[in-house]
Amino acid sequence: MNEVPGNEATFGDAPVNQTTGSQTAGSDALSEHAPVTDAARARAVASSHSLQAIAGRAALALFAAIAAWVVPGLGHLLLGRWGRALLFFVAVGGLVVTGYLLRGNVFPPHSGDPFGTLGFLADAGTGVLYYFSRFFEAAGPDVSRAAGDYGTRFIAAAGVVNALAVLDVIEIATGRRS
Repeated sequence: MNEVPGNEATFGDAPVNQTTGSQTAGSDALSEHAPVTDAARARAVASSHSLQAIAGRAALALFAAIAAWVVPGLGHLLLGRWGRALLFFVAVGGLVVTGYLLRGNVFPPHSGDPFGTLGFLADAGTGVLYYFSRFFEAAGPDVSRAAGDYGTRFIAAAGVVNALAVLDVIEIATGRRS
């Protein structure tokens, strides 16, 4: 408790100065007898609002990033970037469909080979388009000819492009990029 005459404690350890009518701060950063001004209250409120804004931006960034990974371009669409959304959807979708039509290899999720795992991660970067491979790949992959090998590269490139789109969405949603 504060033993200074003219002060009496209210609300726990935060005393009120009876001569000025202002509340004194009980933190170590300020003197125990310093009055809390309107400016200090405004800074505290602004600080709490900025923390809420940061948390809101982080939640939006996470949601938009997941959406951007699942459906290429959807994260940009949620952020109101129509042009980029269309560009990434067409680019990633075009690379994937071209790779499937060239009968490229789509790597399975379980592989004992480190390169197979890396191939899966690149292919899974295409999001929901990874699962369309069974529809396009009815005859199975054909890497015995150059076109099938190119198809494998197109599919992996699509996953990498979509991963870059996800990073772009995160940068835009957090306000680090416009």
